[in-house]
Amino acid sequence: MFIDTRIQEDVLAALRRDPRIKHPELVAVSVDEIGTVVLRGAVESLPERLAAAHDARRVDGVFDVIVDDLKVHLPLAHRRPDDAIRAAALERLTADARIRSTHIHVKVADGHVTLSGYAREEAESAAALEDVAGVTGVTEVANRIEIKWATWPCRSICSALASTPTSRSLCRSR
Repeated sequence: MFIDTRIQEDVLAALRRDPRIKHPELVAVSVDEIGTVVLRGAVESLPERLAAAHDARRVDGVFDVIVDDLKVHLPLAHRRPDDAIRAAALERLTADARIRSTHIHVKVADGHVTLSGYAREEAESAAALEDVAGVTGVTEVANRIEIKWATWPCRSICSALASTPTSRSLCRSR
């Protein structure tokens, strides 16, 4: 098996420099011939796992990063019941001004959070993921939020009805 040792060493160095990675020595790095980096091992939180992936992606020559085998093992002090995780996640979502949608749903099972429903923009979905990933006790997040671009009244209807004075004022006011 081919291993690009320069990329491997650069990724390990990036992990050691990042203060968000508490125990970089617990993360193993392998690299294939096209620059795909695979991170394996254990970290203490989901934000730490995301930071490790981010650090690896920033290394020159990296084509892709796979973190499926980089597991989150929460310290006992950070483990919470699923109901408490769900409540904290919902609180963060409602407090975040970037999230306007009231149609985002949160399910939690053994620290694994699933976001579903819909948002108006990709940025809302990304903000929701970011908010929930930072909740203490979360070990993984599946973002299944759909983006719905619906507006009322629909622009195509407004265009078709633009010839009538009533519909013109209705379309402008929405």
